[in-house]
Amino acid sequence: MSIGKNLLEHSEAKVKLYSRYLSIYLNVLARSFVNNIHLFDLFCGEGIYEDGGKGSPIAALECIKQHYYSNGEKCPNLFITFNDNGFSEIEKERLKTDRVKEFADKIYKPENVKVGYTNIDYSKIIEMIIERTGKLKNDERALIFIDPCGYKEINPNDIKRLLENRKTEVILFLPIYFMSRFAVKAKDEEYRGGEALRNFLGELFGSIDNLPDYKNQNEFIYLIQEEFKKYLKLRYVDSFKIERENNQWFSLYFFTNHSKGFLKMLENKWALDKKHGTGFKHGDEYILDMFDEISLTHYDQKVLEFLKQKSTATNKDLRNFGIENNFLPKHTKQVLDRLRKEYEIEIVPLDEKAALSYYLSDEKRLVNIKLKHHGTIKH
Repeated sequence: MSIGKNLLEHSEAKVKLYSRYLSIYLNVLARSFVNNIHLFDLFCGEGIYEDGGKGSPIAALECIKQHYYSNGEKCPNLFITFNDNGFSEIEKERLKTDRVKEFADKIYKPENVKVGYTNIDYSKIIEMIIERTGKLKNDERALIFIDPCGYKEINPNDIKRLLENRKTEVILFLPIYFMSRFAVKAKDEEYRGGEALRNFLGELFGSIDNLPDYKNQNEFIYLIQEEFKKYLKLRYVDSFKIERENNQWFSLYFFTNHSKGFLKMLENKWALDKKHGTGFKHGDEYILDMFDEISLTHYDQKVLEFLKQKSTATNKDLRNFGIENNFLPKHTKQVLDRLRKEYEIEIVPLDEKAALSYYLSDEKRLVNIKLKHHGTIKH
């Protein structure tokens, strides 16, 4: 089976996550002051593959159609660009974007949804998009989907420049299996084929020599996620792990300046993977147990240190702390329940009502949650 001619299982999971987030994105912005939405799919692929699999452009247009009919035949003004520089692997002498247009033309689009097709090299179109999104008005927003075949063309600085306007969100797909496999070798400047990876990691970490040691691909995914937060000076960066074959991991990274959009993406992950919410595993419905994920990120220790350092932490503080660390309120509750087995945790109401729980998802109640004896362990 040709990988380029078929939509493999891991790619299907990737497209599903993108489509689900796009649906949420449209629903949120349709109820806001935003009038114009710009969507850019920079490596749009074949449209529909030989096995019948639907790529990101078709999934996006079907999502928009569903949004339109589900909202009284209304939707925001949408300006969509599907780009891919190259010829089809299914129809050798035909541009990929021509195939995409053929399938896209069969999908109903409201009059205020405009679709354009370009066949431009990534290094050129990314500069065009950075310039265009840099001029977005207050009532405009943009969502960029970057799904390259590899990582050679990707520069972390592109993501930084896209996010500077605070009106753009980015979804980036990276082949973690290959990057983590060759990262150590790429530190050697004489290593043939390591230049692109050396440049990517060098830009992100300041120098590739600053890349910390890692034991496996999951740790590598987390390192990249956390370093992007530092590099971009951005609180809201998330990752979704996807396995193609046995122990060959890829990851979708999501970047936004806005807590609301970030929370929606976190909720989207958990809706897609109801059991664990961390990603997609080849041949199964989950990746890691939630407590494995907490262990990987040391989230339980982070919560404990947060409570030790902030003596008057409120339920709102803990809720926001959890989201910034890529966990939903229900996960923070699980951590607090575990900590409570070893530490005295006190819940103090800031109103006249009794405090019976943490109220991490309750925006109306306000309580203090604190270590009663400065973190002394129960005996």
